[in-house]
Amino acid sequence: ISLMKMKMTEKVEEIPEDFQGFLNDLADREVENQFYSIARLTNIYWDDRYVMPTFEVKSKKDNSAYVNSFIAWRKGVHRSINSLVLVETQGEITHFIAKKSVRFATGKEIYESIGSIHPPRDVDENSQEYVQYLQQEFEKTLRLPNLRISRLINLGNIYPDVGMSDTIVKLIAIKIETGDINEIESYINGKRYNDKRYDCGFEIIPIGRLLKFLAETSDSFLLAIFGRLQALNVIKL
Repeated sequence: ISLMKMKMTEKVEEIPEDFQGFLNDLADREVENQFYSIARLTNIYWDDRYVMPTFEVKSKKDNSAYVNSFIAWRKGVHRSINSLVLVETQGEITHFIAKKSVRFATGKEIYESIGSIHPPRDVDENSQEYVQYLQQEFEKTLRLPNLRISRLINLGNIYPDVGMSDTIVKLIAIKIETGDINEIESYINGKRYNDKRYDCGFEIIPIGRLLKFLAETSDSFLLAIFGRLQALNVIKL
């Protein structure tokens, strides 16, 4: 993020209305805790996606004053859902589906979780409407016709980078059932897409290869998802 290319203001009122998610989070932020107190908001930098508020802060430890900041997303801390698809055959988890993408930042193809899912903020996560929304999103993303979620597993939230950002990512896993694994493989394996200006595809992987997969993957979301699935006894390593 280049500050030279970002707009800057000292007034919250000058931030565009489509940054309402960030503005709501800023209003809810506590100004004092046992470690520091926020004296004032000094300025805000922003572009079309990111916001960087800067604050004058006072230490509770030694009474010293300093400036601190963080990177936020325009839509607020709850930016997206990252997920994993588990495939059940005859009542047992036999496979999982991972995304394989060519990412510019890494300069190579990597396995990663299935993300970029943004449910409407006003949808109750315990409602059927929420499940229906996820079904539509996964069906569209995976190109799996008539996909049905047999179980939605809430794996909680994580902070991807607490040193830089207040962003929170929600983790989930879904179970889908099939009587014929070959049918799903015919839709998944070997297909390539370019939905968001990067090449990607999906791979259906036997659960017996899970340990090898975990040893090789570098995606932090996948590792967190698998760790929490094991803690919940959904899968066993």
